Amino acid sequence: MDAFFDWFSLTLSDAFTDLINPKKRVTLLYLFTAALFACTWYTLKYGTNGFKRSFSWLSPAVWWHPSSKRDYGMWLLNKFLMSLIGPSLLSQSVIATWIYWQALDWQTLSWLNGTAIISLSTGWVVALFTLCYFLVDDFSRFFLHWLMHKSPTLWAFHQVHHSASTMTPFTVFRTHPIEGILFSLRSAVSQGIVIGVFAVCFPKQMSLYTIFGVVVSTYLFNLFGANLRHSTLPISYGKYLEKWIISPAQHQLHHSLNPAHFDCNFGVVLAIWDRLFNSLKFGHDNQKVQFGVSGKMQNPSLLELYYLPFQLAWTRFVKKLLPNLQKARHFFHNILKN
Repeated sequence: MDAFFDWFSLTLSDAFTDLINPKKRVTLLYLFTAALFACTWYTLKYGTNGFKRSFSWLSPAVWWHPSSKRDYGMWLLNKFLMSLIGPSLLSQSVIATWIYWQALDWQTLSWLNGTAIISLSTGWVVALFTLCYFLVDDFSRFFLHWLMHKSPTLWAFHQVHHSASTMTPFTVFRTHPIEGILFSLRSAVSQGIVIGVFAVCFPKQMSLYTIFGVVVSTYLFNLFGANLRHSTLPISYGKYLEKWIISPAQHQLHHSLNPAHFDCNFGVVLAIWDRLFNSLKFGHDNQKVQFGVSGKMQNPSLLELYYLPFQLAWTRFVKKLLPNLQKARHFFHNILKN
């Protein structure tokens, strides 16, 4: 019993440290800078009216909405669930180490003996590593997100996130544990590959200093309004910038209940992936978006957010399986008949 209470208190404490941990998007610093970014943006564009408008997302009607309460509930419950599941998941360090030792066994690399394939200064290695790490991570996020919309089974779990009928920065935590596991594995694999490859190509230049460049890029992304993606403030960067970078307004279109906006703007940072997959839509500052989904996941209870996806995924699996079973039955029936 003592061990249980120790685990419970430690996990609960860990959840609330998200509010002060700069690695987490909802830290108080990032919430403050998001509000400051919104205030500055709207004031520069619309003057006094924009200044007033920028504070609309701080309304208690938004932050204490029933949908927002479920976001907070999933934030805490998922902390406990992932603390049980997390230790069994592969980490990026394990994957990177495996890639490193595998690469050293390749005949084409056996002659390296600790020397770099390409001779670059440490500054260039840091810059190249940061760029590759960012691009691979951003594309893998986009691609898994795209898959979760295109696969009916995966959509059964991802629509938990889309079931939010209003949005605050804490909506980022409104994810089913199955989706959380998939994205954790995505992170470990994609980032582990980049770290492993660079550890082989530049064995004496990979260090915490190298990886620090990536930490800084993530820090800056969170510092300058990343939290506004999950908010009721439609900030558009204009069509030119939105061809390259996903704006808060674009991500809000992604959450739209309007069928005209379905399956658009899957990107996290870069919009180029959406352009390549023909899924890019532009936002604007005055768009009116109704968030949420239709069907069984419309206004679900906290408990339903966890068990309904399994039910929906099973139903879709059975519906897809039955026609194949019937075809197989007819096939064997005809063989026996002949």
